[in-house]
Amino acid sequence: MIGEPIKGRVFWLFGELLDYPRSERIGIAAECAALVAGRSAEAAALLREFEAFAATTTLSQLEEVYTAVFELDATCHPYVGYHLFGESYKRSTFLLALKELYRPYAIEYGAELPDHLAALLRFLAVNDDATETEEIIREALHPTLKKMLKGSDEELPDPDIPKPRAKGDEYRCVLEALRMTLLTVALDDASLLNEETVEYAMPTAYA
Repeated sequence: MIGEPIKGRVFWLFGELLDYPRSERIGIAAECAALVAGRSAEAAALLREFEAFAATTTLSQLEEVYTAVFELDATCHPYVGYHLFGESYKRSTFLLALKELYRPYAIEYGAELPDHLAALLRFLAVNDDATETEEIIREALHPTLKKMLKGSDEELPDPDIPKPRAKGDEYRCVLEALRMTLLTVALDDASLLNEETVEYAMPTAYA
């Protein structure tokens, strides 16, 4: 398992990568890749791919790509509660629960809602309750990422025939890297290693 201080840094870095790009992203993915490489070479490779993209992309172009992926494509809306509950009273309850969880840590989410993926990752970066962190990863982040990435691997590329990525796939690389990384930082829980057979439901504390 990744050590606790490093794990917090990894969560924070992923939160930066998946937040709206209000500043240059150069160096963030590279640091994250270096930290996770020992646990997931695949996740590190995906992060390095995003780093190469960010290094050759202007901030305005990055903003455009981010908006196309996370705001215009409902499949990838970056709101965890939206994917878990849709637009329902359960999501409203979830949002209130997150606000209470964030309060002691002064987690900021600006104009976004508290269930924004970046805000939740920043909370996990500082949360000192390991059981609660594991529960959020298992019951909220894993099912959300599974929905956000649905269909992204339906047509696997032939490794012998290089194919340029479609616009926006760089951010999907970050989502996939996060999914892989979460499997390595979770506590020893077999349910996290068999996503195809596990039914996820939010715990009553958040439902």
